[in-house]
Amino acid sequence: MSEFKGLNVVWLSKVDLTNLNAGEGESNLIDVKKFKKDGIEYPYVSGQAMRFYLKEAMRRNLGVNEYMCIPDEKGETCGDIKKCIMCDLFGFMIPEKTKGAQVRISPVKVSPAIGLLPFDENSNVDFLTRKHRASEEGKMEGDIVNVEMGQNIYKCGISIDIARVGGEEKINDERRSISIDSLIEDIEKKNRIKKFLEALRYMTDYSKQARLLTDFSPDIIAISFQRKYSHRLQKLFEFNAGRTIGIKRLSEILDDVSEFSDKLMFGMVSGIIKNEEEVKKVVEGRKMAVNSPNNVINEAITQVG
Repeated sequence: MSEFKGLNVVWLSKVDLTNLNAGEGESNLIDVKKFKKDGIEYPYVSGQAMRFYLKEAMRRNLGVNEYMCIPDEKGETCGDIKKCIMCDLFGFMIPEKTKGAQVRISPVKVSPAIGLLPFDENSNVDFLTRKHRASEEGKMEGDIVNVEMGQNIYKCGISIDIARVGGEEKINDERRSISIDSLIEDIEKKNRIKKFLEALRYMTDYSKQARLLTDFSPDIIAISFQRKYSHRLQKLFEFNAGRTIGIKRLSEILDDVSEFSDKLMFGMVSGIIKNEEEVKKVVEGRKMAVNSPNNVINEAITQVG
């Protein structure tokens, strides 16, 4: 792993009717978080929510001797990056009297999940009844809540600063330079990166899942192991009208990333986009196999070592 400085993942995921991340809403409305592009509303899932989903997927699959702390009532974590996988990978900020705060910048960067289809064209409003306790007369009371839901295809991305996993920045005041001091063995560093990659397949703890069962794992995915730390791969998927991936953009970004990546992987399941064969032709033309997303993640885990 020492030859790699960065690991990037970008993927598309198609979901059925769901509400992955609610907005502010009102007392009787559970809405979907949205953003506007060219006057049209699209749904999105915040980066904070995406980090939560990934953390919980990792926590569910911890080994006997693996540890992820639980934030206290103030939301503060343990800050022990040698022991705690979560504090190492996702960073923390712990207030300290007279010093301000002890801060660790997260080696894992997570993008919001961006809906690629207009919300109004792919949405519905359902309602549920919230039941309250019985009144003094013994009568059950409740109110109706409207819930926004939508079908969509989301683009998601992560980036791992490999050099900083399990390491701490040390500042040399005399030389005015920064170095990374590793606090864990190389085998543990690899294990933490693999644990994070595994979480991509096992994300489940989204909002509203008691009644909106959702699979948000990758349907189309690309992974790069990079000699340079860069987020360039995140531009790979340009989604066009007619549910197609932009072939020119795909080709250009693959060329860019190939300059500093010794290992590029691509996976896809059928039925997500309309120009599957064109996409396969571009990818295979660069001597890359098109596998299933599951096999690509497994291959990346093996590549970690």
